[in-house]
Amino acid sequence: MMAEQKQGQVFEIAIVGRVIWNLHSLNNEGTIGNVTEPRTVVLFDGTKTDGVSGEMMKHIHAFWTWLRAKENNLPLCSACQSFQPQRADAASRDLPQRGQEASAMAQVLQRCVLCDLHGFLVQRPPIHRQSTVEFGWIVGVPEKVHRDLHIHARHAMGAQGTVQEESASEEEVASKEVGQIQPEVTAQMLYHRPTRSGIYAFVTLFQAWRIGLNEVNYEYALNDEGERKKRYELALTAYEWTFKRPDGAMTTTRLPHIEGAEGLVLVAKTAVPVPLLSPLRDDYRQQLKNLAQKQGVEVDEFNDLVGLTEILSKLRELNPFKLGATSQ
Repeated sequence: MMAEQKQGQVFEIAIVGRVIWNLHSLNNEGTIGNVTEPRTVVLFDGTKTDGVSGEMMKHIHAFWTWLRAKENNLPLCSACQSFQPQRADAASRDLPQRGQEASAMAQVLQRCVLCDLHGFLVQRPPIHRQSTVEFGWIVGVPEKVHRDLHIHARHAMGAQGTVQEESASEEEVASKEVGQIQPEVTAQMLYHRPTRSGIYAFVTLFQAWRIGLNEVNYEYALNDEGERKKRYELALTAYEWTFKRPDGAMTTTRLPHIEGAEGLVLVAKTAVPVPLLSPLRDDYRQQLKNLAQKQGVEVDEFNDLVGLTEILSKLRELNPFKLGATSQ
């Protein structure tokens, strides 16, 4: 019975692999003048390459988590009902105050799936919960990324290149009368936008065992395992949607062309950490399989988004690991 319980539980899940995204601009440094600069990251050897931040990927996962929770009437605090980034801190007025941190943490976890899965920081009382979902940078594989900067123009509707009589100043009218040349008035705005295409390495970790865990006293605030299972399924569904529909900057005009995905899903069903190795390495699959075998971690391989979806669907049938559950 205890062995069956272990096999049906999931301690941690890591998804490691590569995606091919074409003609996107999901993450940028900012705009200087009329030029938007793409994200640039530097690897250990000084190589500069393209990147999409983990903050961007985590935001995408959080959004799909929120949307699915709203649709299925799962508990959300008053701040997360409207997807406020402060989460529990924006809804902390009714929490127990200093000296009752464990009670405050338990209340936050019980009332909100988004705070539980994606973490929060409350200033009063001072309590902090790290996210159960973690993302690294989405990093362009060197020599397999292309970037370009395109020029665009916006034009105002109506006549261009002339000064309208009704809006002309007295000086402009006077200069016309004496035959002076008028400066051309344009309604055109030029701007530059980046476009990137390439193969990107990604790594993400989901610590299912921490769902509902009060990290002040390390007791579970959720005693209903069915509720923990719903939150576990919610996180996996959000993962599926994140890879099927990556969101971010400039998707109104640069929605990514998703060409492919490949990688590994590593699953620890006992209290051991899943190994992580960067898919920037060409041999990452074999190396991770070797490491996983030594740790008793299961490995599933996928070569497209359909394969990844099938793996996540099977994992949703399992349950999140609970500390001490097998010894009770």
